[in-house]
Amino acid sequence: MFKNFYLLFFACLLTGTLSAQSFIGKINPFPEKINNSFSANDTIKILSIMVNFQADRDGATFGDGKFGSIYTGANRTDNTILDPLPHNKAYFESHLEFVKNYFAKVSNNNVHIEYFVLPDTFSVSQTMRNYSPEPNSDDFTRTANFSKEAWTIAATMNPGFNFSDYDIFTIFHAGVGRDVSLPGSLGNERDLPSVYLSDRALKEILNNNITGLPVNRNGEYNSMIIPETESREVDVIGGRVLFELSINGLLVASVASHLGLPDLFNTETGLSAIGRFGLMDGQAIFAYGGTYPPE
Repeated sequence: MFKNFYLLFFACLLTGTLSAQSFIGKINPFPEKINNSFSANDTIKILSIMVNFQADRDGATFGDGKFGSIYTGANRTDNTILDPLPHNKAYFESHLEFVKNYFAKVSNNNVHIEYFVLPDTFSVSQTMRNYSPEPNSDDFTRTANFSKEAWTIAATMNPGFNFSDYDIFTIFHAGVGRDVSLPGSLGNERDLPSVYLSDRALKEILNNNITGLPVNRNGEYNSMIIPETESREVDVIGGRVLFELSINGLLVASVASHLGLPDLFNTETGLSAIGRFGLMDGQAIFAYGGTYPPE
């Protein structure tokens, strides 16, 4: 009884801790690098792939590098939690459907989203930490190399597929994002940050060595890097609780970055600027457990 009380207490405590201070991401770390032209009634086409890492036992990351490994025990079969398993093609399509409906609503049907998820999940050559920037570093070379490797493999697995028929290239990867810091959370330091890397950013980071990256309909490169979920199990007194955060808000904000919207929070400290009143703030991205970002 007392154990259940403690677990409930800490679950409630964690639910209230996601303030701007605990949001540590930079959705668009290179805002000045974006050069997109977009008009009303345009259609934005999103192509997505699903990527695992090599298996590991790294205490600085959540999970073991494979889809679904972030959940243990009853959470693996509980379909009442946010972002329940399995995290497969249908799962990511449902999140992209939310993105489609969101932009249709907020634009009064002037922004149209289409999406496609390539069906095969595959693994890159290294463990997650090898693609993660050093803590407190703004060097995204490892993350850009992850994007380059993932899309190179995707192209090899899908010969003849017309990548240039799309506008945004999204990588859904195993694990959580290095975007949230919670009390009691010992992992996260080497998880991948969730970022949008534009054409100019990728060319600068990779020193124009961009062979393998797909080219979109405008002849440009980009990559949107998104985790399978932001939910994570946290050890507390008396056991372990699941802190539930979905990726709907994160996905919408990342697409908005492609359209040119800047981050509207302090990207150095994570402190809120506009709060939940606008999309591009950490409090808004994860409003209502990340399920319903503001309009």
